[in-house]
Amino acid sequence: MGCGTSFVKYVLFFFNLVVALGGLAIVGIGVAVLLQWSVMVTELKHYLTVAPWVFIIIGAVMFVIAFFGCCGAIRESHCMVVTYAIFLLVVIIVQVVLGVLLFTYSDSIKTSLVKVVDSTYDKRSTDTAYATIFNNIQQQLVCCGKYGAADYGIGTLNLDKSCCSNPGAVSKLIGGQCTIADANDVGCSTRVADLYEKWNKTIAGVAIGVACVEVVGALFALCLANSIRNMDRRYA
Repeated sequence: MGCGTSFVKYVLFFFNLVVALGGLAIVGIGVAVLLQWSVMVTELKHYLTVAPWVFIIIGAVMFVIAFFGCCGAIRESHCMVVTYAIFLLVVIIVQVVLGVLLFTYSDSIKTSLVKVVDSTYDKRSTDTAYATIFNNIQQQLVCCGKYGAADYGIGTLNLDKSCCSNPGAVSKLIGGQCTIADANDVGCSTRVADLYEKWNKTIAGVAIGVACVEVVGALFALCLANSIRNMDRRYA
Protein backbone atom coordinates (compact mmCIF):
# COMPACT_ATOMS: atom_id res chain seq x y z
CA MET A 1 0.00 0.00 0.00
CA GLY A 2 1.03 3.60 -0.44
CA CYS A 3 2.90 5.57 2.22
CA GLY A 4 4.33 2.39 3.76
CA THR A 5 1.17 1.65 5.74
CA SER A 6 2.75 -0.79 8.22
CA PHE A 7 5.59 1.59 9.05
CA VAL A 8 3.23 4.56 9.43
CA LYS A 9 0.83 2.49 11.55
CA TYR A 10 3.44 1.41 14.07
CA VAL A 11 5.14 4.80 14.26
CA LEU A 12 1.76 6.40 14.93
CA PHE A 13 0.90 3.72 17.50
CA PHE A 14 4.10 4.05 19.53
CA PHE A 15 4.08 7.84 19.28
CA ASN A 16 0.58 7.98 20.74
CA LEU A 17 1.34 5.29 23.30
CA VAL A 18 4.06 7.55 24.72
CA VAL A 19 1.68 10.54 24.64
CA ALA A 20 -1.05 8.50 26.40
CA LEU A 21 1.34 7.40 29.15
CA GLY A 22 2.50 10.99 29.53
CA GLY A 23 -1.10 12.13 29.82
CA LEU A 24 -1.80 9.56 32.53
CA ALA A 25 1.33 10.65 34.39
CA ILE A 26 0.19 14.28 34.32
CA VAL A 27 -3.28 13.28 35.54
CA GLY A 28 -1.62 11.29 38.33
CA ILE A 29 0.42 14.31 39.43
CA GLY A 30 -2.69 16.49 39.51
CA VAL A 31 -4.68 13.91 41.49
CA ALA A 32 -1.79 13.36 43.91
CA VAL A 33 -1.55 17.05 44.71
CA LEU A 34 -5.34 17.43 44.82
CA LEU A 35 -5.54 14.62 47.39
CA GLN A 36 -2.63 16.12 49.32
CA TRP A 37 -0.43 13.02 49.17
CA SER A 38 2.32 14.17 51.49
CA VAL A 39 5.27 12.60 49.67
CA MET A 40 4.21 13.93 46.27
CA VAL A 41 3.38 17.39 47.61
CA THR A 42 6.75 17.59 49.36
CA GLU A 43 8.63 16.63 46.20
CA LEU A 44 6.68 18.95 43.88
CA LYS A 45 5.94 21.97 46.04
CA HIS A 46 8.75 24.03 44.49
CA TYR A 47 7.72 23.13 40.91
CA LEU A 48 3.96 22.68 40.89
CA THR A 49 2.68 26.23 41.29
CA VAL A 50 -0.62 25.99 39.43
CA ALA A 51 -3.91 24.44 40.43
CA PRO A 52 -3.76 20.61 40.18
CA TRP A 53 -6.98 20.45 38.16
CA VAL A 54 -5.12 22.16 35.30
CA PHE A 55 -2.78 19.16 35.19
CA ILE A 56 -5.74 16.77 35.33
CA ILE A 57 -7.49 18.48 32.40
CA ILE A 58 -4.34 18.67 30.26
CA GLY A 59 -3.45 15.05 31.00
CA ALA A 60 -6.99 13.84 30.27
CA VAL A 61 -7.08 15.67 26.92
CA MET A 62 -3.69 14.21 25.98
CA PHE A 63 -4.85 10.70 26.89
CA VAL A 64 -8.14 10.92 24.95
CA ILE A 65 -6.47 12.19 21.80
CA ALA A 66 -3.67 9.61 22.05
CA PHE A 67 -6.27 6.88 22.64
CA PHE A 68 -7.88 7.58 19.27
CA GLY A 69 -4.43 7.62 17.66
CA CYS A 70 -3.34 4.30 19.21
CA CYS A 71 -6.58 2.43 18.61
CA GLY A 72 -7.06 3.86 15.14
CA ALA A 73 -3.54 2.89 14.11
CA ILE A 74 -3.49 -0.64 15.51
CA ARG A 75 -7.06 -1.47 14.36
CA GLU A 76 -6.59 0.36 11.06
CA SER A 77 -9.85 2.18 11.65
CA HIS A 78 -10.36 5.00 9.16
CA CYS A 79 -12.93 6.71 11.38
CA MET A 80 -10.72 6.72 14.50
CA VAL A 81 -7.61 7.84 12.63
CA VAL A 82 -9.49 10.72 10.99
CA THR A 83 -11.00 11.68 14.37
CA TYR A 84 -7.49 11.65 15.87
CA ALA A 85 -6.17 13.82 13.03
CA ILE A 86 -8.99 16.33 13.49
CA PHE A 87 -8.42 16.53 17.26
CA LEU A 88 -4.71 16.96 16.67
CA LEU A 89 -5.21 19.71 14.09
CA VAL A 90 -7.49 21.58 16.51
CA VAL A 91 -4.83 21.31 19.24
CA ILE A 92 -2.16 22.50 16.80
CA ILE A 93 -4.23 25.55 15.86
CA VAL A 94 -4.86 26.39 19.53
CA GLN A 95 -1.15 26.04 20.37
CA VAL A 96 -0.01 28.20 17.46
CA VAL A 97 -2.60 30.87 18.28
CA LEU A 98 -1.52 30.78 21.94
CA GLY A 99 2.14 31.11 20.98
CA VAL A 100 1.51 34.00 18.61
CA LEU A 101 -0.65 35.82 21.17
CA LEU A 102 1.99 35.40 23.89
CA PHE A 103 4.65 36.82 21.59
CA THR A 104 2.53 39.61 20.09
CA TYR A 105 0.35 40.79 22.98
CA SER A 106 2.64 40.08 25.91
CA ASP A 107 2.08 43.33 27.82
CA SER A 108 -1.68 43.36 27.25
CA ILE A 109 -2.05 39.77 28.50
CA LYS A 110 0.02 40.53 31.60
CA THR A 111 -2.10 43.58 32.37
CA SER A 112 -5.29 41.53 31.94
CA LEU A 113 -4.02 38.79 34.27
CA VAL A 114 -3.16 41.34 36.95
CA LYS A 115 -6.61 42.93 36.59
CA VAL A 116 -8.27 39.51 37.04
CA VAL A 117 -6.29 38.90 40.24
CA ASP A 118 -7.11 42.39 41.55
CA SER A 119 -10.80 41.92 40.73
CA THR A 120 -10.89 38.55 42.48
CA TYR A 121 -9.36 40.08 45.60
CA ASP A 122 -11.82 43.00 45.58
CA LYS A 123 -14.84 40.67 45.29
CA ARG A 124 -13.71 38.16 47.91
CA SER A 125 -15.38 40.03 50.81
CA THR A 126 -18.84 39.88 49.19
CA ASP A 127 -18.70 36.51 47.42
CA THR A 128 -17.50 33.29 49.07
CA ALA A 129 -16.68 31.78 45.67
CA TYR A 130 -14.19 34.57 44.96
CA ALA A 131 -12.82 34.23 48.48
CA THR A 132 -12.16 30.53 47.89
CA ILE A 133 -10.53 31.23 44.54
CA PHE A 134 -8.27 33.93 45.97
CA ASN A 135 -7.29 31.75 48.91
CA ASN A 136 -6.28 29.04 46.43
CA ILE A 137 -4.25 31.59 44.47
CA GLN A 138 -2.47 32.66 47.66
CA GLN A 139 -1.71 29.07 48.58
CA GLN A 140 -0.59 27.95 45.12
CA LEU A 141 1.53 31.02 44.30
CA VAL A 142 2.83 31.64 47.85
CA CYS A 143 1.59 35.23 47.97
CA CYS A 144 -0.70 37.41 50.08
CA GLY A 145 -3.13 40.15 49.09
CA LYS A 146 -2.90 42.07 45.84
CA TYR A 147 0.45 43.71 46.51
CA GLY A 148 1.21 42.47 50.02
CA ALA A 149 -0.32 41.52 53.34
CA ALA A 150 -0.89 45.21 54.11
CA ASP A 151 -3.82 45.11 51.65
CA TYR A 152 -5.82 43.39 54.40
CA GLY A 153 -5.16 46.31 56.75
CA ILE A 154 -2.25 46.98 59.08
CA GLY A 155 -4.40 46.20 62.12
CA THR A 156 -5.50 42.78 60.84
CA LEU A 157 -4.20 40.13 63.24
CA ASN A 158 -5.77 36.98 61.81
CA LEU A 159 -5.37 36.35 58.07
CA ASP A 160 -6.43 33.28 56.12
CA LYS A 161 -3.91 30.46 56.51
CA SER A 162 -3.28 30.55 52.75
CA CYS A 163 -1.35 33.79 53.36
CA CYS A 164 1.26 32.01 55.48
CA SER A 165 3.24 29.29 53.73
CA ASN A 166 5.77 29.13 56.57
CA PRO A 167 4.15 30.18 59.89
CA GLY A 168 6.72 31.77 62.20
CA ALA A 169 7.09 32.27 65.93
CA VAL A 170 4.26 34.80 66.18
CA SER A 171 1.77 32.45 64.49
CA LYS A 172 2.79 29.54 66.70
CA LEU A 173 2.31 31.61 69.84
CA ILE A 174 -1.32 32.32 68.94
CA GLY A 175 -2.28 28.80 67.97
CA GLY A 176 -1.07 28.65 64.37
CA GLN A 177 -3.10 31.61 63.14
CA CYS A 178 -1.66 33.59 60.22
CA THR A 179 -0.61 37.14 61.03
CA ILE A 180 0.82 39.98 58.96
CA ALA A 181 4.18 39.41 60.66
CA ASP A 182 4.41 35.90 59.18
CA ALA A 183 2.48 36.42 55.94
CA ASN A 184 4.05 35.90 52.52
CA ASP A 185 5.81 39.12 51.59
CA VAL A 186 4.85 39.17 47.88
CA GLY A 187 1.42 40.21 46.62
CA CYS A 188 -0.47 37.90 44.25
CA SER A 189 -0.75 40.49 41.48
CA THR A 190 2.99 41.03 41.63
CA ARG A 191 3.61 37.27 41.70
CA VAL A 192 1.40 36.66 38.67
CA ALA A 193 3.12 39.46 36.73
CA ASP A 194 6.58 38.09 37.63
CA LEU A 195 5.66 34.51 36.69
CA TYR A 196 4.20 35.68 33.40
CA GLU A 197 7.33 37.68 32.58
CA LYS A 198 9.47 34.66 33.43
CA TRP A 199 7.55 32.01 31.51
CA ASN A 200 5.55 33.63 28.69
CA LYS A 201 8.27 33.38 26.03
CA THR A 202 9.17 29.85 27.12
CA ILE A 203 5.54 28.71 27.01
CA ALA A 204 5.06 30.33 23.59
CA GLY A 205 8.20 28.70 22.21
CA VAL A 206 7.31 25.27 23.61
CA ALA A 207 3.73 25.53 22.30
CA ILE A 208 4.91 26.32 18.76
CA GLY A 209 7.70 23.71 18.94
CA VAL A 210 5.32 20.97 20.09
CA ALA A 211 2.86 22.04 17.38
CA CYS A 212 5.58 21.44 14.76
CA VAL A 213 6.06 17.89 16.08
CA GLU A 214 2.31 17.35 16.13
CA VAL A 215 2.07 18.44 12.48
CA VAL A 216 4.22 15.42 11.62
CA GLY A 217 1.85 13.20 13.65
CA ALA A 218 -1.16 14.68 11.85
CA LEU A 219 0.46 14.06 8.44
CA PHE A 220 1.19 10.44 9.40
CA ALA A 221 -2.43 10.05 10.54
CA LEU A 222 -3.84 11.50 7.31
CA CYS A 223 -1.50 9.33 5.26
CA LEU A 224 -2.61 6.23 7.16
CA ALA A 225 -6.28 7.19 6.85
CA ASN A 226 -5.86 7.57 3.10
CA SER A 227 -4.19 4.15 2.84
CA ILE A 228 -6.94 2.51 4.92
CA ARG A 229 -9.63 4.07 2.74
CA ASN A 230 -7.89 2.89 -0.44
CA MET A 231 -7.63 -0.61 1.04
CA ASP A 232 -11.33 -0.62 1.93
CA ARG A 233 -12.24 0.43 -1.60
CA ARG A 234 -9.98 -2.21 -3.10
CA TYR A 235 -11.61 -5.02 -1.13
CA ALA A 236 -15.15 -3.61 -1.21
